[in-house]
Amino acid sequence: VIELAAAQSIEVDKSQIEALIQKGLDEWLIDKTADELSDKKMKELGIPVDCCFIWHLKVLTTEKTEFYKSLKPEAKALIRLLREQNDTRRMGILPREIAAQKLEQLGFTGDLTNIDVKDTIETFGSSWGDELNVWCYGLVPEYKKTEEYKQWEKEIEDEFDRKQARRERMVEECEITGPIHGYLDDLAEKQEVDLLELLINEDKMDKQEYLLKKAIIESRDEDEEKRWNEIIKTVFSLNFSDLIELRGLFLGKPFPSLDTVQEKLEKLEEKKGA
Repeated sequence: VIELAAAQSIEVDKSQIEALIQKGLDEWLIDKTADELSDKKMKELGIPVDCCFIWHLKVLTTEKTEFYKSLKPEAKALIRLLREQNDTRRMGILPREIAAQKLEQLGFTGDLTNIDVKDTIETFGSSWGDELNVWCYGLVPEYKKTEEYKQWEKEIEDEFDRKQARRERMVEECEITGPIHGYLDDLAEKQEVDLLELLINEDKMDKQEYLLKKAIIESRDEDEEKRWNEIIKTVFSLNFSDLIELRGLFLGKPFPSLDTVQEKLEKLEEKKGA
């Protein structure tokens, strides 16, 4: 309409434009959301650079218009309330409790702090006044609706999930390998004590007897240490469910025997083969 008026040299003042925009919003023919612009674009348009957001208007498709018209009355009322929030740093945002109070004043009842409209209303924690973490309703900014942003957001979520899974796995691994390393440390400490005691009593035996006993002490745990280190290597190759099952031998229980752990690993391998 505005373009047609301009083409026909018809004067249209600001109030008429605002009325047309409001009519389009009321009839769900256009959408109004907060959006970000580059500093360069802000300067071109003469908008103060310290403004975090500006309003973004766009014509809706027929399908989207029908979608908004089909929303529950309280959801439509909330969208209108959020569109009235013009603070450039909190554009389109209201604390949920304040929004619920405003909706109650308009005659709405029920749960007014859990309204969700896909790609339109989001809920998040934010500072508000003197409070550091207040749950708020906000209009989904226009840039968040782009496929590029959604793809980026999915990649971030996937990366977070991978890191979280790795952290959880590391905890499970440590609850198995930690006690094993502790046990191996105890073996090494016992060996050092026995070697020291042997050294103290060296003058009570001939050289050949001393060397023989020393060799026995130094080599007595080699096989056990080797087998435990093989188990540690195996732990890092287990799938997550088998890792948790093996952890059951260690968590909150006395340290298991080598044979018990190896038997468990063999059963897990057989189950995998079956």
